[in-house]
Amino acid sequence: MTDETTTETGGGDLYLLGTLLGRRQAFSTMAARCTAADAAALREIRDTRAYRGLNATFGEFCSQHLGLSARHANRLIGYLNEFGPEYFELAQFTGISPAEYRAIAPAVKDQAVHCDGQAIALLPENAEKLAAAVARLRASAGEPLVPQPSFERRLRRLERQAAGLTGALRGLVPEACSTAQRARLASVLGAAHRSFEQLELELGRVA
Repeated sequence: MTDETTTETGGGDLYLLGTLLGRRQAFSTMAARCTAADAAALREIRDTRAYRGLNATFGEFCSQHLGLSARHANRLIGYLNEFGPEYFELAQFTGISPAEYRAIAPAVKDQAVHCDGQAIALLPENAEKLAAAVARLRASAGEPLVPQPSFERRLRRLERQAAGLTGALRGLVPEACSTAQRARLASVLGAAHRSFEQLELELGRVA
């Protein structure tokens, strides 16, 4: 007899399901954020009904396997459909809300925020510049500016995010079974370590 899961779910669907299941923290941990790739995989799973391979409805798949409601999942998909991947990238760096992004969306194109004649690429190293550009664009659009949280509040938030990231990486260690997987994980950890060492040096120079 043919297995029902195999019948209804092809290899591509299984890959998408595995991708999202492995990224549960992106949806269930407040310190993490959903990426454009997560939202795209979520959209494809919903539209192709790949969740049926787990003998679940879309709502059951979201709540039981991703830790979010179908309503929230549909909202994320809606943001992807409306704004494209740039919204998710900018939100990761600045915490911009969908409503705030909607007001400045014309200035976000070609993987950059365009402000005051400059094109600021959507890259982690530009996070501070991107936040400043978003503030200027919102002011130009007539949006009231919300005071920036205090240093201590931002530091506590980053501390929680760092703990969440560390936990997520630690969770991958037992899963790194092949030599290639261990090498890839070691590469990510090494790059993060070097980045933090560089920040420590910069902090010492400031002091």
